[in-house]
Amino acid sequence: MDYIVPGHCSDQEFRKMWAEFEWENKVAIQTNVTDMTAYLSHLLKCTNMACLTPTQALSGDCGFLAANLYAKSVFGEDALANVSVEQDAISGCLSGHIRIRAKSQGMALSLGDKITMSQKKEQGA
Repeated sequence: MDYIVPGHCSDQEFRKMWAEFEWENKVAIQTNVTDMTAYLSHLLKCTNMACLTPTQALSGDCGFLAANLYAKSVFGEDALANVSVEQDAISGCLSGHIRIRAKSQGMALSLGDKITMSQKKEQGA
């Protein structure tokens, strides 16, 4: 995503924008990856977003990962994402959702499409 650059904002700013932004796109996680941290790294790379959640909060092995992501477009538009991933204790498969919020429908949809396409490439489709 050439027009998106990773950015940073405070937790308070993130929550304020999350409440204000009207457009949301919810993308289901469909991946062959079984490592939650590796999946998050893949997501950060394909969306060009920054992870706002501290590294310490992402460490450990509890079978669940939640992270907030942020980026800004070259046009000055903010994009937010909330990643909620759960790992099945038996199969190791990941499931969950990525909720994307933005002021404009186009930004929310394009990020969602990018994530969906990256998951399909990852699975060899």
